[in-house]
Parts: sequence; structure tokens; C-alpha cells
Amino acid sequence: MAVRSEYVTRAREQIANVLQRERRFLSAAEIHHLLEAGGAKVALSTVYRNLEHLQSKGELTARTEGDGETRYMPCEPEHHHHHAICSTCGRVEDVDCSAIEQFTESLRESSGFALDGHAMEFFGKCRQCQ
Repeated sequence: MAVRSEYVTRAREQIANVLQRERRFLSAAEIHHLLEAGGAKVALSTVYRNLEHLQSKGELTARTEGDGETRYMPCEPEHHHHHAICSTCGRVEDVDCSAIEQFTESLRESSGFALDGHAMEFFGKCRQCQ
């Protein structure tokens, strides 16, 4: 993930690199731990601030899981897609949503119902964890 923000700090770049490398949803604490393990000296509050900034710029997507913890992952906002999430390792793959677009059009034609939006995630096991 190339950080597209107009003002890039070293911490923001390090956080973006961790998120790109891991390719799974990570909490601020998990990102902080990975940064420290790699030798970076970044405060947890800095991680939170930068995650909020990157999310506000549309460079990250966030999801709150059952434990109440918000986790982040880089996402391309220009390309509508969904996620397939490995229930073992947490790896995330993008899923094309052309079938859902067809469903949306069919729903509009058959019932006149126009969707404002939708959210969908798929859970299973990735190739490495099968």
C-alpha cells in the first residue's frame, strides 16, 4: 500500500508497510507489536492516530469484531469488492462482486427495490490452511 496522503510521516509509512505485508485485519495493538518486533520506536497512541488518519483518507477499511476490537486493512476504495477471510490465519483475499451486481439489478427489475448498499464477508480456509 503506497500511502497517498499529502503529508507522510515515517510512522505512517511503517504502519502502511506492516498492513501491506500482513494482508489481514490487524488491531492497533497488533500493529504496534509488529512494529516493535521490527525495531521501530512508535508509540501506541501514534499508531491509533495514524490508523484514524489513513481510514479518513480512504486508504484503510475497518471492521469491529466480536471482541469489540477494531481491526484495519488496506483497501482500494476505487474498486468495489468483498473479502474472503481465512478463519485459521486471518489472511484476507479480495473477492470480485460481479455476481452481486447482477443480483442487485435482478432485485431492482423484479421488485422495484433499489439497494443503497450492502456488506458481505466470506469465511473459510485459505490454501495454506486447508
